[in-house]
Amino acid sequence: EGEGSHLRGIPGGEGLPESLGWTHPSKESVDSVASDQGAEIKRAMTGMTGAVVFLALMAGALAKAMDASPEERVAALVANMTRAEKYGMVNGSGNDGWDSMESWYVGNTLAVPRLGIPSLNLQDAGQGFRTVDARQVGQVTSWSCGLGLASAWDPSLVAEWASATADEFLAKGANVVLGPAVNVHRVARGGRNAEYLSGEDPFLGTKFAPPYVQGFQDKGMLAVMKHFALNNQENNRQIVNSIIPDARTLFEVYYPPFQASVDAGVAAAMCSYNKVNGTYACENAQLLAQDLKTTMGFEGWVMSDWGATHSTSAVEGLDQDMPGSYIDNGYDDMFSAEHLDALDEGVVDEMVSRILLPMARYGALDSGKCTAGTDCDDLLYNTNATTAEHVALAERIATESVLLLQNEGGLLPLPASSEDAETFTLAIVGSACDAPNDIDTMLDQWNVGNYYVVGGSGRVIPASVTTIVEGLKERAEASSVGYTLVLSLSDSVEDALVAMEGADAAVVCGGTTTTESVDRDSLQIDQQDFITQVAADSDVPTIVVAMTPGSVLTPWKNDVEAMVDIFLGGAATGKAIAAVLFGDHNPSAKSPVTFPVNEDDMVAPCDDLDCVYSEGLFVGYRALDSRGADVQFPFGHGLSYTSFFYSWSPLGLQRLPSGDGFVASVMVKNTGAVQGQEVAQLYLGFPEAAAMPPKVLKGFRKTSNLVPDSKELITWEIPAKEFSTWNSTAWDWQTVHGTFTVYIGSSSRDIRLEAEVQL
Repeated sequence: EGEGSHLRGIPGGEGLPESLGWTHPSKESVDSVASDQGAEIKRAMTGMTGAVVFLALMAGALAKAMDASPEERVAALVANMTRAEKYGMVNGSGNDGWDSMESWYVGNTLAVPRLGIPSLNLQDAGQGFRTVDARQVGQVTSWSCGLGLASAWDPSLVAEWASATADEFLAKGANVVLGPAVNVHRVARGGRNAEYLSGEDPFLGTKFAPPYVQGFQDKGMLAVMKHFALNNQENNRQIVNSIIPDARTLFEVYYPPFQASVDAGVAAAMCSYNKVNGTYACENAQLLAQDLKTTMGFEGWVMSDWGATHSTSAVEGLDQDMPGSYIDNGYDDMFSAEHLDALDEGVVDEMVSRILLPMARYGALDSGKCTAGTDCDDLLYNTNATTAEHVALAERIATESVLLLQNEGGLLPLPASSEDAETFTLAIVGSACDAPNDIDTMLDQWNVGNYYVVGGSGRVIPASVTTIVEGLKERAEASSVGYTLVLSLSDSVEDALVAMEGADAAVVCGGTTTTESVDRDSLQIDQQDFITQVAADSDVPTIVVAMTPGSVLTPWKNDVEAMVDIFLGGAATGKAIAAVLFGDHNPSAKSPVTFPVNEDDMVAPCDDLDCVYSEGLFVGYRALDSRGADVQFPFGHGLSYTSFFYSWSPLGLQRLPSGDGFVASVMVKNTGAVQGQEVAQLYLGFPEAAAMPPKVLKGFRKTSNLVPDSKELITWEIPAKEFSTWNSTAWDWQTVHGTFTVYIGSSSRDIRLEAEVQL
C-alpha cells in the first residue's frame, strides 16, 4: 500500500493516532475476522458436490430445485464463477469517465447470464428516480426531498413513499436504490442536508431508515445506506479529514441511523469521499471491517461513492468500486483486473458473496428486468413510471411536510368560504412566489438545483411545477370568498409595498437552493433583505412563505404575523402551500432542524482540511440547549390550527416487567376548535456523570386526526438501550444508573410534562 501496515486504522496500522484512542483494543486483526454469513457460505460451498452444482445449473435456476437457502445458492454460484465474472461484480461498468453511457444506469455491474445472475442497475434517489436524461423528465414522480419527508415525523409515510417509489424504480428497470441517505446534520449549511432523513438527531434516522429500507426491499429492490461515514460537509468533501476524538461520538451520534438500517437488513453501504482520522473512508479498516462489518453486524456489501476508491482496499472492507475503474480521480484503476489479481481467491469470493447474498435474500437474483448496456433502453427512456396515484401521494407528502412556524393572532388559515369572509384582498409579492423550473439549465449542469429540487445526484427534474402563486390562485378561485389577488412578482420593495396597500393580508415569498459538491454560503435565503424590509415597512398582516433545503435565518420574525416553511417539496410545492394556508390541511409537521437566531450559533463547514469534531455529542439542538442559546424556532417545533393538552395517564411512568427500562404513558387531548394531529415527543435528561446533553430525543408518536374534545393515549416503551452510553473500553453499550428526567412535549423547548425516574 506504500505506507506502513496494510491494515491502516487498526492496531498496528497507520492513519489513526494513538492519542485518539478509537480502535477497539481487544479485536483481532482484520485479516483474521470473518463475518458470520461469510463462514456460512464457505460451509455451504464445502458441502455441495460438483455434481449437485452442475445439475442445479443445468436446471436453469441454481439450487432452487433443492429449496436451497440463500447462503447455499450463493455458495454454489461463487464456486462456479470464473475470476473474470467475479471481477464484473466488484468493479462497476457502464461509465465514460464521470458520465453514464447510453443504455446504462448511474451505476452498473455485469450480468453473468450462464449462471442466471442479472446485472445490478443502480440509480440515485434523493427525490425519486434520478433524471439524467431529457427523455426521463416527466416519466417519474418529483417527490419531496428526504428532509421534507422527515418533517412529517411519520414512519408509516416513509414506508408508503418507499413502496411507491420502488414501483417506479422497478418500472424503469433498476434493482438497486442508492438510499437511504441518513447522515446526521452536523453542519447546518451542509449542501446535502436536504437529502438526509436524520435531520439534527440520530434518533429520527433510526425511525425513518427501517421503513425506507423495507419499503424498497419488500419489492425486490436492494437499498444502499449512505454515506458511511461522517460525510457532514460538501466543501472539500473529497479530501477533508474528519477527526473524531473518540468512538463514543460515532456510536451515539453518527452511527445509529446506519445501525438501524443494518438491523432492517439493508443490502449495501456506500462509503464516503472524506477521510476519517487520517484514512479515506473507503480504505479505512476500522470504519468498514471493524465498526461496520463486525461490531454493527453488517452482512451486505460496501460500495464506494463514485470515484472514492483510492486503493485496492478489499481487505480493509471495500467490496465494490463504483462506478468502476474508468474515471480519473488521481488513482490508477484500483479495482482493475491487474490489481484484483493480487488478491487471494478467498478475499474475492467474500466480496462477491456479500453482493450475491442480499440479491438472493430479497429476490433481486431472480427478477432482473433488463441487462444494463444491452436491452434497457425502452425502460430507461420510454417507460412512464409515474401514476396519478403517485402524483396524489407526492402532493399529500408535500402537504404533510409544511411547517407552520408562526401564527400570531390566528392570521392563518385564510378565509376559505363566505362564512369566513365575503371578500378578501390578498397581496402576493416576491419573485420566489413564481420561481421558475428551468429544465434546460438543470440538464446542462448536474449540480444545479432550484426552490423545488436539490442539485446533484439526488435531483429529479419535474416536467412542471405548481408555483406558490399558481397554487394560491387555484385555491382562491375554488372558494366562495370573493378574493382579489394583487401580484408583485419581483423583489422590488417599492412595488411590493404598493401591492400590499389596502390588502387584508400579504404573502411574501422567499427561498434558497442547495446542491451536492458545495455547502451553502450562509443560512440566509436569497430574498433576505427584500423580506426584511417589506416586513418592517408594511402594517399589512404578513405571511412569509419560505422554500428551503434546511435551517435558515428569519430576522423578520418579529415583524410578521405568520410563517410557513417547506423543505424542497418537488412538483407539488404550490399545491401543498395553498392547502395549508387555506386550512384544507391542518399542519402537524415538526422541524427536524433548529432555526437559529445567528449564523454563528451553528457549526460551520471546516475550512481546514483537518476537521476536528470537537463538539462531540453536542450537535444541533443539543449544543444550543447546553449553552442556553436563544433560537428562533427549536428542534421539533411546528404549530397547528388547534391546540393540545398533555396529561399523564393513570399508568404514568412504570418500570418494564423485565426491570430494564420504563413505560411512559400520556394523554393528548385536542382542546381547540378544529380537527388535528399532534406529534408528541419524549426526551431524556441523563445523570450529570454521563456527560450528556441536557436532553436527547428518545421517542415520538403522531396521534390520529383528533376531533375537538377527543383525546388519545400515547405509550412509549423506553428500553435499557436508551438509558445507555457507548463504552469505548468495553467496546459495548453500558447502562447508565442514576436519576433521569423524562421530558414530554410538543418540541424540544415546549415541554408539557416531566418526571424523574431512577435506574
